[in-house]
Amino acid sequence: MKSPKLLTPVITVISIVLLSSMINVLHGQSFLSQLQQTLKNDPPYGLLHYKFMGDTLGDFHYPLSFGRTRHHYMLHKKQVVIQLDGTGKLLQIDSVGQLSRMDSSQYEGYNFGAFNFVYKDTIFSLGGYGFWQFNGQLRYFNEKTNSWSVCKSNTTVPIRQWFNAQVYYDVKEGKIYVVYANAQPEWILETEKHDENLYVQCLDLQTKLWWDKPKIADRKVFKGSGWVGMAMFNAPEGMIAFILKEVKIFDFKNNRLGSIRISKARELSEMWYQSEHLMMYSGKDSIYAINPTHKTIHKMSFGKAEIEWSDKALYTEPQSNLPIQSSVLVLVGLLVPAIGIFFWRRRAISKPQDKPTISATVTPNESIQEAVEKQIPETPQLIASRPLPFSDTLTTVEKGLLELILKNSAAGKMTSVLQVNEVLGIARKDVKSQNNIRASTLQMINHKFTAYSGLHDELIMKQRTAFDKRFFEYFIHAKYIHKVK
Repeated sequence: MKSPKLLTPVITVISIVLLSSMINVLHGQSFLSQLQQTLKNDPPYGLLHYKFMGDTLGDFHYPLSFGRTRHHYMLHKKQVVIQLDGTGKLLQIDSVGQLSRMDSSQYEGYNFGAFNFVYKDTIFSLGGYGFWQFNGQLRYFNEKTNSWSVCKSNTTVPIRQWFNAQVYYDVKEGKIYVVYANAQPEWILETEKHDENLYVQCLDLQTKLWWDKPKIADRKVFKGSGWVGMAMFNAPEGMIAFILKEVKIFDFKNNRLGSIRISKARELSEMWYQSEHLMMYSGKDSIYAINPTHKTIHKMSFGKAEIEWSDKALYTEPQSNLPIQSSVLVLVGLLVPAIGIFFWRRRAISKPQDKPTISATVTPNESIQEAVEKQIPETPQLIASRPLPFSDTLTTVEKGLLELILKNSAAGKMTSVLQVNEVLGIARKDVKSQNNIRASTLQMINHKFTAYSGLHDELIMKQRTAFDKRFFEYFIHAKYIHKVK
C-alpha cells in the first residue's frame, strides 16, 4: 500500500491537470460564444476562410468522439454550425457555446475539401474528394430527416478546395463560381497526357444548373495568384487573394482583376503573414481576422474605395465548334493559299531560320526556377521579366527547414520530428504547440511550392515511422530533389 505522503502530490498533480483541461474547454466555449455574437452582429459574406488546411478555432469537447479534422464554420439561422471535413457531420453551437449533433450521418471519407455554405436557410455541400476520386455533387441537409440528399443538375465540376479548385460564393446573386483544373485521376499513370487547361464554371443556385460550357481561365492571372494553395477569402466585391507581397481581388461577375490599395494591402499582409493560424471573413463594410491561438477577433474597415480595377479579364469564352459544312469551306479556303506558299518556298534560294519554340520539358538537373523561365520566350525586341526565385517566397525559418529536409533526402535519409522541431526552435514547447507549428510551416512551404510551380504534387512528403506509427518522418518528393537543389 502506498504511503499517504506519496499519494498527496499525485492527487495534486492530477487535480491541476483536470482543472487546466476544464479551463481550456471553457475558454474555447466562451470564445465560440464571442464569435457567434460577432457573426450575428455582422453576418459573414458567405463563410469563414482558413489560413491553413488544418486550422480550427480550437479543440472542443464534442458530444461524441471525433478525429481531428478541418472545421467548416457557417452561420445558419443565426447560429454557428461546424461541418467536419470529409464527413456529413454537423455540430450546432448553442447560446452558451455548447456543441450538439444536428445530423444522423453514418458515412464519411467521401467529401474532403468540399465547399460548404448556406443558401436560403439551407446548408449545402458542393464537391469534395474521397475514395481516390473527385466528385461535383451538390448536396443539401434535410432538417426534417437530419440527413443529406443530392440535388440534380446538368453536369458536375470536380472540386477539392486547396488542391485543384477555389470557390467564390456570390451571396447577393445566388451564384457559385469555381476556378478549377481537371486533376489527373490517381489510377492513371503520371506519364499519360491530361487536360492542363484552367477553367471557370458558374452554378446558379436558383436553377441548380451550371453554365453549358466552362470558360477558359487566364493562367497568367490565376497562376501568379497561387489560385489553389495560397490564401483566398470571399468579400462582397469579389474573391480576395494574397499574392506574396500583393493583395488581389477577382470579380467573377464582371470578369475583371483588381488590386487592393497599398495601405490596406500592407495592413492585411502584415496581419496575415505574422499569424501562425488565422481565419478571416468579410462583413458588410469590414474584414474580420480571427486568431484561434490567442482567441482574438480583429476588425478592420474595408470597402469599394480600397480597390483599383484593371482591364485584365479573368476568363474568355471557349472556341465554338463550327458546323461541318462551314469547316469544309474554311479548310478549302486555307488549303489553296497553302499550296501556293509551298511551291513558292521550294523556289526560294535559302531557308528562313526556324522560329524559336518554347519547350516545357524539365531536365533532371534543372531547377524549378529554370523550368519556369524556360517557358518565357526571348526576342531582341522584348525580354519578358523573370519571376521571383522560389527561395524568395520563403521566410528564413521555412528556408532553413527546407534545406534540412532537402539535404537529408539527397543523402537518402528521412528527417525526423525532432530534427524539424530543432530547426523551428520549438523543441522546448509543449507537444500540442509543436504539432501545430510544425504542420503549419510544412503546409505553407507546400502551398507556396504549388502556387509557384503550378504543379499538383506536394514538395515535402511524410510517412509514419517504422518503429512507432504515431510519429512521422519527412522527405522531399523524389521528382523534385534535384530540381529544388
